[in-house]
Amino acid sequence: MGSRNAFGLVIFLASGALLAFLAGVSAAVLNLPPTALIREAKDTAEELIRGPWYRDPRWMPRRYEGVGLVKHDTERSWSGLTVIQGMFDEGIQARVYDADGTLLREWPLDFHAIWPDPTHIVPASAIPQGSGGYHTQGIALQEDGSVLINFAERGTVRLGPCGDVVWTVDQMTHHSITENPDGSYWIPNKRDPSTVAPEYMLPGASVEAILNSDNYYADSALRIDPEGRVVEDIPILEPTIDWLAEHQEFEIIHGLNPEDLDPVHLNDIEVVTPELSARIPGAEAGDLLLSMRNLNALAVLNKASGKIVWMQHGPWVQQHDPDIAPDGTITVFDNGGGAMVPGRDFAGARILRFDPATSLTETIYPSTEDHLFFSFIMGTHQTLPNGNILVTESMSGRVFEITPDGELVWSMVFVAGTSSAALVEEARRYPLDYVDRSVWVCS
Repeated sequence: MGSRNAFGLVIFLASGALLAFLAGVSAAVLNLPPTALIREAKDTAEELIRGPWYRDPRWMPRRYEGVGLVKHDTERSWSGLTVIQGMFDEGIQARVYDADGTLLREWPLDFHAIWPDPTHIVPASAIPQGSGGYHTQGIALQEDGSVLINFAERGTVRLGPCGDVVWTVDQMTHHSITENPDGSYWIPNKRDPSTVAPEYMLPGASVEAILNSDNYYADSALRIDPEGRVVEDIPILEPTIDWLAEHQEFEIIHGLNPEDLDPVHLNDIEVVTPELSARIPGAEAGDLLLSMRNLNALAVLNKASGKIVWMQHGPWVQQHDPDIAPDGTITVFDNGGGAMVPGRDFAGARILRFDPATSLTETIYPSTEDHLFFSFIMGTHQTLPNGNILVTESMSGRVFEITPDGELVWSMVFVAGTSSAALVEEARRYPLDYVDRSVWVCS
């Protein structure tokens, strides 16, 4: 027991040094430090998120003044319920806020209470140890007041209005939760590497190496029904490699870091609309629009054939959360690289609009350098019914709403301790009357 405690102390001290380093880099990030420092900070952050030790949320320096609701233009903002999830002083939680910043409901997200015997996680060493060895990602509020939460690489749960477990998806799900009109959901899933055929093992990859790396390697698109049952499980790795090989994009394959063992990193799934399919030859309504972070790519997978029919690398960098606009264009949370490069109008993150028919790109936000924001990992956006956009600036603990012309009309800031930002991984806005609030009156 003594050696175990000593080992834990070493890990704690080492992680503390990493935290201090990341804090120093991040504090200056919008002053445009060298690209190498940004890359190192990003890599460090990814290790912190994935690390098996306790994840302290106080590792991102504060960038914004105030706490809670700091901006609310009642005339120009779209009033609604804002559901968020992240790592706060009080622990890992999901929360619902009223338009005026009033906290209406919160759910503590205790992995071990939900999965006391998680046999679905491979390898078993990836099972969280302690109260902080995990984080959450996707979130979706339900009309009955319950909430869906995706525990990164460790499963999805539906919690009732008062916190009871309604059902679980015992798969290694991760990242986004996409709601479908029929009540089903698309969720990225981390496959057991033993299911990957040898011809799809890239250089340096093996079942043993992948399990030891704690990386995704082989993703699939999982669709679950309203009761949490798996109804579709579509492989993503194989059709992606097939596409790259068929189109002789060998420089992309060889450009993948063999040590990462994470060639695709699927982080979002959207259903192709008729409007989008009309802009992409070979795409059909009902196909899947995929966001592949480590390929800097968006792709369309044809459900009937199981093959990729379209792929676009950039102009985004390690993007998240593509959404399909009513006219068939695509809006994207472009994380960027933290430094100005030719062809980019702003350093840092941006919300952009892309037309796959013409390849034309428009930066929606920011419009000036005064509005720069940054999240080198994570981050989401949501177009609201009035045309405003809700943005989750994950690494800075901020959720904010902007008008189509880029004016800030609503903003909440979340902190951890006195000098750090909380980690807010996703926020979504729902109508004010979406839930009968009486269901949240719990003993």
